[in-house]
Amino acid sequence: MTKMPFSRDAQNLSRDFPNTLSDDQSLVLEVAAMKIVAKNLPRQWVGFTLASLFFALVLLSPLSLTAPQRRLIAVLALTFTLWVTEALPLPVTALLGVTLCVLLGILPAEQAFASFGNPILFLFLGAFMLAEAIRVHGLDRRWAEWLLAHPTFSRSPFHLLAGFGVATWVMSAWMSNTATTATVYPLAWQAFQELRLRLPNASAFGTALMLTCAYASSIGGILTPVGTPPNLIGLGFLQKLAGVSIGFVQWMLVAVPIGAAMLVAHLLWARRLFGVKGGQLLTMATERLKTPMTAGERNTAFAFGLTVALWMLTGLLALVLGADAPFVKAWERHCPEAIPAMMGALLLFLLPDHRQERQTLTWKEAVRIDWGILLLFGGGMALGDAMFRTGLAERIGTAIRQLPFAETLWGLTAWSVAMAVLLTEFVSNVAATNMLVPMVIAAAKEANLSPIAPVLGATLGCTLAFALPIGTGPNAIVYASGLVPFRQMLRMGLLLDITSIAIIWLLLRLLCPLVGLA
Repeated sequence: MTKMPFSRDAQNLSRDFPNTLSDDQSLVLEVAAMKIVAKNLPRQWVGFTLASLFFALVLLSPLSLTAPQRRLIAVLALTFTLWVTEALPLPVTALLGVTLCVLLGILPAEQAFASFGNPILFLFLGAFMLAEAIRVHGLDRRWAEWLLAHPTFSRSPFHLLAGFGVATWVMSAWMSNTATTATVYPLAWQAFQELRLRLPNASAFGTALMLTCAYASSIGGILTPVGTPPNLIGLGFLQKLAGVSIGFVQWMLVAVPIGAAMLVAHLLWARRLFGVKGGQLLTMATERLKTPMTAGERNTAFAFGLTVALWMLTGLLALVLGADAPFVKAWERHCPEAIPAMMGALLLFLLPDHRQERQTLTWKEAVRIDWGILLLFGGGMALGDAMFRTGLAERIGTAIRQLPFAETLWGLTAWSVAMAVLLTEFVSNVAATNMLVPMVIAAAKEANLSPIAPVLGATLGCTLAFALPIGTGPNAIVYASGLVPFRQMLRMGLLLDITSIAIIWLLLRLLCPLVGLA
């Protein structure tokens, strides 16, 4: 049977679950996935039909545009429709869009495919391999158990809920959101099974616990540039289309306070809506902590720590010596963010695990990373580049400026965040970022505004889909547990969507000027 996409990050689910879920839990997920796949079969044909129809209508319409602009709008209409309906795998649709740009004479092949050599693509590659090594050696589960074993989190059900939130939030800053949720899900399930006979509101606690695992994973993804693909895509567009570079430390100075505020907001909403309060003392089982670290874990931790240290060093040097210091400029030129990621990944193939008679990461394990994201990034960047090269971006930017308050920096930022949060509930977060960010940059340029805050708002918003089970891989995982009723996810998700829009807008307005990103 042909494998169909059934949710955001669906391609990752089959890879992430086998080593983290029990047979019964895996069966629950597989049954849920098969049901969604069956429902998606007619949507595939609807997607093909609508995409073809929109492509033909736009291509043949008498729009007052140049020929390349009209052809590009037709390609974008086809691509966006296929992304929204997921009639084709998202990376395949991205490649289709780039191919059509060359076939229709919108871009020469050299320009169309140049985005696949973007350094950020290699930052993706290195980060994905590091995350795969962490998963292979179980370092993710050890970190999660280490955090949850802290006495602070065993005081009451609410403290335990906060513990799962913090553990998931921290891990997701460095790993795939879906893989992070797959790691903490068995621990959360175990905690619920131990507590359900001792809590008067066990079902409500179970719902809150599962939603915390999903939502904290999505929120944690915004903390670092490598936390989730939309972050690097947004940074890539900002660098290529606006000539603005944001460093690792600068990103975290803005994103960590936003992520912390959103996590606290979620925990407060969970406490209020599900009645999770103090009371019983709890103890989390931490079997993995009782065993010593393996050579594979130590090697992976070393490679990961070195990579993060080099990522942070660039920003710290700029803060200490000044961004214009000759040494800082030379360091940025010779060691951009992609280089530490590749160094860390290459170390995994060099450091041996003598007891297992293997390297820390084998090529067979490395190829399990999500290569589709790399293709989707390159294709999306190419389409965004085409919008600016043909002049279409300026036309779109002029149209966006007609929205109320969109001619001011913070008015445009508010629109960017709101549109991103709404769009990503129905469209893959990566596809939403590819669609929205080039338009936001165009609107900012047309209004003679800095694109940084609007792009950051759109990029952060594209990661935060809370209301629907199909919104993200984490949402799909916890919904398949049977502990999260659809109405509860919808209610909690909509509240968190609205709260997130307000938090992102307010903290961007406060923090961007403070860190030099006004």
